[in-house]
Amino acid sequence: MDASVRAAVVADLDSRRNADPGAMAADRVVVDWIGPRTGPFRVRKLDFDFVVDEPTERGGAHTAPNPLAYFLAGAASCLANHYVSLAIAEEISLTGLSITALAHFDRVLTGGAFRDVAYAVNIQSEEPADRVQDLAERADVMCFASNTLVNAGVRLTTRIQLNGNAVAVLERGATA
Repeated sequence: MDASVRAAVVADLDSRRNADPGAMAADRVVVDWIGPRTGPFRVRKLDFDFVVDEPTERGGAHTAPNPLAYFLAGAASCLANHYVSLAIAEEISLTGLSITALAHFDRVLTGGAFRDVAYAVNIQSEEPADRVQDLAERADVMCFASNTLVNAGVRLTTRIQLNGNAVAVLERGATA
């Protein structure tokens, strides 16, 4: 691992570890309707653009993933980032990480929300299972997206596999 990458990750983790309670940060995106249907939309984040659309049955053109797919991808990517950040900072050897996310939500016109999110985390590493489980437990509670979902009453279930073998199941949130 490049020492400068590790130093940057450690500095970021330390800055958040030492942040005063209530310290805030912000993120911003701009969403522009392209149309002419219920989608697509162009989303901008700094110098990055991506497209969001709906399937044709919801009036979209089906040219890109739907909004909930991006929401779920963002949550899973946030979690993955915490696994990798901790591994880099603590010199835990990972040779692969993959997260599959599945969410169930109310299919109603108004008041719908996610009810549960299940993550299947597959890790490739020569590390012992107990060290990988400890990494998973800490990454889970550090993840902003996971914490937001849990605080909103969503049940999170994370199944961790190490080199294809089940290591642990973590549960948080509603009735966990």
